[in-house]
Order: sequence, then C-alpha cells, then structure tokens
Amino acid sequence: MEFKPPIAERETNELIRIASSPGKWNPLAVEQAKQELINRQVTEQTIKKKVAIWDRFYERKRQATLDKRFDEGYDWLDLLFNPIHFLMEILTDWHLKEDGYIKKHLQRRIFLSFLGLLIVLVYFLL
Repeated sequence: MEFKPPIAERETNELIRIASSPGKWNPLAVEQAKQELINRQVTEQTIKKKVAIWDRFYERKRQATLDKRFDEGYDWLDLLFNPIHFLMEILTDWHLKEDGYIKKHLQRRIFLSFLGLLIVLVYFLL
C-alpha cells in the first residue's frame, strides 16, 4: 500500500509519531515507519526521549488549558444585550464541571436556582 506522502519520504519526527502511536495509524504505516527508523539508524533510546518530551509538552499544554478554563466565567452583560443566546447557553451547558469550567458551573447553578425561585414566586403570586 502506498501512502501519500510515502513513509520513506517523511521526516524522522513524523516517523517517530507514527511508530509510537499505533492506535492512530494504519498498521502497515506503523510497520513501514518502524522499518524506516531502523534504516535511518534511529535508536530506541532516541525515540523514547522524543516521545517523553512530547508527552511533557502536551501535558503542560493540557494543564494550561484547564487552568484557563477554571477561572472563565459568564459575561453577565450578555444577559442584558443578548438574553436569548445567554439563556440557551446557560440551559444547555451540562458538562461544564467535567470540562474544567468550574466558575461557569457555579454561576450556572446560582442562575438556575434564582430562575427557579423566580418561577415559583410568580406562580404563587398570580
């Protein structure tokens, strides 16, 4: 099977990525990448070092994203200037806590509690 671009023409870093993540690639591409790394005399130690560096980089990037999400909140001015969009966002964001949006999750709970209280008060007053 021919890949585009051919496995033998790819950069060493790309070959390492292919060879070190077999679940994401065609098994034939993985085998060809491993063979090409052997042909280029890339050692197993070099491959492990690069993969470890990439793993640390992506873990730091993931953690930075989670840290940013932690403090992100709703813009309450949207409630005044774009209430329909705001309400749709509040009512449909079910997985905020699991996605790392802790402040938004708390704001959503508070808003829905006040909304529920308002509905109950209006029901009993009318």
